[in-house]
Amino acid sequence: MKGCIYPVVPYVEHLIGTRYVESVKAYILEMTGLTYVVGPNETSTMDIRTDRIYVDVDEKGNISQLRIG
Repeated sequence: MKGCIYPVVPYVEHLIGTRYVESVKAYILEMTGLTYVVGPNETSTMDIRTDRIYVDVDEKGNISQLRIG
């Protein structure tokens, strides 16, 4: 799995390498059943949450990793 580090992430791992757009957050929520998606440059609390997924992007704005936290 390319950049995936949590069992629910395989449902959306096909997004890795694609351009990040704000609307992808709703798709990630629907596909994973998680509660929160934190996009690049968005702030969140420091606590570890298993219902939150972070979307990391590279310098070109493509999704490089999806991680739970």
